Amino acid sequence: MTAWGNLPLQFFESRGVPADAVGISIAVLKSGELRGPPNWIEHRARQSMNPASTIKLVTTRAAWSILGLDYRSRTRVWTTGRVRGGVLKGPIFIQGGGDPKLVLEDIEQIVDQLRARGIRVIEGDFVLDGSRFSEAPGDPNAFDGRGYKPYNVEPHAAMFNFKSVRVGLRPDRGRVAVETMPNLHGLRINTSIRLVQGGCGANSLEWIQRANLIDVSGRMGRNCPWQENYISVYSHLQFAQRLFAASWKNSGGVFRGKAREGRTPGNAELLVDWVSPRPLIDVLADINKLSNNPMARTVFLNLSAETGGPGSRDDADKRVRAWLAERGLSFSELVMDNGSGLSRHERISPRSLTELLVDAMLAPQAMEWIGTLPAAGVEGTIRRRLKDGSVAGRAWIKTGSLEGVRAYSGYILSQSGHWVAFSAIINHPRAVEAAPSLDSLVKWIVETL
Repeated sequence: MTAWGNLPLQFFESRGVPADAVGISIAVLKSGELRGPPNWIEHRARQSMNPASTIKLVTTRAAWSILGLDYRSRTRVWTTGRVRGGVLKGPIFIQGGGDPKLVLEDIEQIVDQLRARGIRVIEGDFVLDGSRFSEAPGDPNAFDGRGYKPYNVEPHAAMFNFKSVRVGLRPDRGRVAVETMPNLHGLRINTSIRLVQGGCGANSLEWIQRANLIDVSGRMGRNCPWQENYISVYSHLQFAQRLFAASWKNSGGVFRGKAREGRTPGNAELLVDWVSPRPLIDVLADINKLSNNPMARTVFLNLSAETGGPGSRDDADKRVRAWLAERGLSFSELVMDNGSGLSRHERISPRSLTELLVDAMLAPQAMEWIGTLPAAGVEGTIRRRLKDGSVAGRAWIKTGSLEGVRAYSGYILSQSGHWVAFSAIINHPRAVEAAPSLDSLVKWIVETL
């Protein structure tokens, strides 16, 4: 067996990935302790690399410190109109507070609060105010041409339900029945699906989204009980207005306005001050466990907007760097593009990622922080991997995946009782084939260090 120092090279070589396409940084702390200087085991650890979604660790750790664990987003509803006889004559302004997870249940409760004020009919426009962020939403197709995929949703200060709907399909008496959640006015699902023998393994479906139509074609197994997909539809404005209007109608209300974007005027009256029921620590766990890109990008912009900045990527980047400097961390190779890893430009070295993790282990509430990462073989993006008995209950790992990139970064409690922080990044055209090598590395750390 050949090795880089103590690192088994064969894990990667056997998958056709050369040594110069891999960077590894492992910090081994004292047995049973979270304190004390670590021992380092490394290969190309200071090389600047594309980390894919492991860059979310920088975004979420900065938010942990800058915003605070109990930070909660606020969404406010205003009007310049008057309510008479249950009729609001005038527009309502939805002032986005940069909530990374403003979902259907929240919208329904906002609607309930408006109804509790005696409003039954809204005779005015629906005005979406996303001015908290100066970063204008870009083209969702820009990254990979799949703008209909929820992971490509651009951040918006008033993002409703991730701007996505769940489309469910099930065989029903010789045809395919369709269900959507949430229901949006005007959205049509066109299916040309052929039922074939077999279960879900026989499914082969193609999804195309255009304007008010989602077209689903292909084949589906007769014995497959359920197949679903999440699709991003409409602009942020159109999605928010349609979701609000549907919730308003479901509450028994009548809405007669049009949708437009605009700023909330200074003379508007506050109708609802909605505070998210989710503290930031829960939001960060969602981001790290599920690798949610729109949430991460929204939190990244909030690092600017909540601290007096314009809510831009450039300003968020400056605030992350200032925070790192306060912690005594200098990552000269760091490139923060949007804070989510859905980028060909973001860069960090394995050593810097691991130094960030070690710093977090030495800070207060270390175990709570580790708990925001998915437990290997159990949850999140790594639930189907590392189910080996030797690893179970011993690894918490943020994953990263792009074309040509695979990465792991997180924590391990080895069998000998050492706490280990590690980062391993592959940048190579055959990275996807070498993904099992990362699993082998984790198992080696568990059993060897």
